[in-house]
Amino acid sequence: MATAANDEGKRRRSVVTAATRIKIMEAAERLFADRGIDGVALREIAAAAGQGNNTAVQYHFGTKERLVYDIFDYRTNMFEPLRQKMLDQAEQAGQLKNARVLLEVMCLPHLSIADENGGHPYSAFLAQYLTRSRAEGIRHPYDDPKVPVPALRRVRRLIVERVSYVPPEVLRLRVGLCKLMFLNMLMRRDSGFPLPDQDIALHSLVDDTLEQMSAALTAPYHDNGLKLFENLALPKISEGPEVLDGI
Repeated sequence: MATAANDEGKRRRSVVTAATRIKIMEAAERLFADRGIDGVALREIAAAAGQGNNTAVQYHFGTKERLVYDIFDYRTNMFEPLRQKMLDQAEQAGQLKNARVLLEVMCLPHLSIADENGGHPYSAFLAQYLTRSRAEGIRHPYDDPKVPVPALRRVRRLIVERVSYVPPEVLRLRVGLCKLMFLNMLMRRDSGFPLPDQDIALHSLVDDTLEQMSAALTAPYHDNGLKLFENLALPKISEGPEVLDGI
């Protein structure tokens, strides 16, 4: 009996701990989306998550970098089943070579995470990370090829096959820019653009943005210089590390 009671107590504590971690991650996500990772203190995150102890974030995550890492882990694990389902459906329809479809598999899962006001804080947080914090050295768990995200990795491989005429280092940049196009569309929409009196529905914005992304992703590749402005001496693109910008 004592053993059973102890096991039940451990299970309940584990459930409470998991729920608390989720509250902290979701609170951090909202604050990071609004002010960037560097602009938010851990004690602010604890307060926003309803934790009476100012050191709750340190207790559950240790550091801000680990908190960021675990947010990505939490959200991408939510996306993986949906992406796999979409890939299965695309395969059955014979659409795995369709660039627009591949971008939909990559991006549409972001619409599944919205707050009570219909906003998309995770998407805004990811945009902040990709444009600022990643360059500052904050790593993402899926930089590690051993981390299991089969659906996401398959989408990436299919995109490489579809746009094989673009050099890999340039293609990585294209994919990242396409992803930022989608994320920034959501950020602008959540901040009030287009204006309400323009009466442009979210699904229309999503559809048009995906069309633009598809055109950008599959555009011909040329490296013959900017003849008209060659005197500007623009820097060349360096290869850089592999980035899973389809997160």
